Amino acid sequence: MYKSKFNRHLEQFKDIHLGEDAIIFATGPRVKQYKPFEGSEKAIKVGLNRIYTSDRLLESLDYYYFGSHYYMDSEHRKNIKYICTQYSFTKFASAYEEGKSHGDINRGNISPEDAVKIGAVPFENNLSYFTNDPANYCTLGHSIVFPPLQHMLYMGIKKIYLVGCDGGFTSGLNSGDSHLLYWWKRFKKFKDKNFPNVKIVSINPVSLKGWFEEDIYV
Repeated sequence: MYKSKFNRHLEQFKDIHLGEDAIIFATGPRVKQYKPFEGSEKAIKVGLNRIYTSDRLLESLDYYYFGSHYYMDSEHRKNIKYICTQYSFTKFASAYEEGKSHGDINRGNISPEDAVKIGAVPFENNLSYFTNDPANYCTLGHSIVFPPLQHMLYMGIKKIYLVGCDGGFTSGLNSGDSHLLYWWKRFKKFKDKNFPNVKIVSINPVSLKGWFEEDIYV
């Protein structure tokens, strides 16, 4: 596993939401169909990347995560800056990878210095292993959905609802990005081994239908 040089500050989030539920809003097509359900108003809410296209979800967030294309897409960068400066919820930025700043890797991720300037918490990823201790080890990256999953487990969340996590879904019920689906399979093994009592619920799933403990349709 990759020991992190830059994640020690994440220790402040250890068990901060012990025993609570969380909803992760990704930006797959099914996020547009989401409707609140019984108990959802009390859940911790996490938004990813371009979730700012949905004002109703953005207003409800407790955490926001962003990753690649910050420097490659000026409109995306403008929206992230607006979120980071105008909203009080906590923002996390994928800014390091395996001991290097993303600026040295050239995927368009924000530099740690720029993340701090706009009020975001920079963190470090790796490309090989999930971790149950993100304060000491790099979280697995590949997609911006995976770091918050590891963070929520570290924060003590007991049930995670997935919304818009369509696995790269584009068309047809069985389609998906094989690379992302491979890492979803790895995540399930990691979760079942390290957090067997945590329940994952997919809301209106497509590619991840039947993968976790429960699927619900709202």
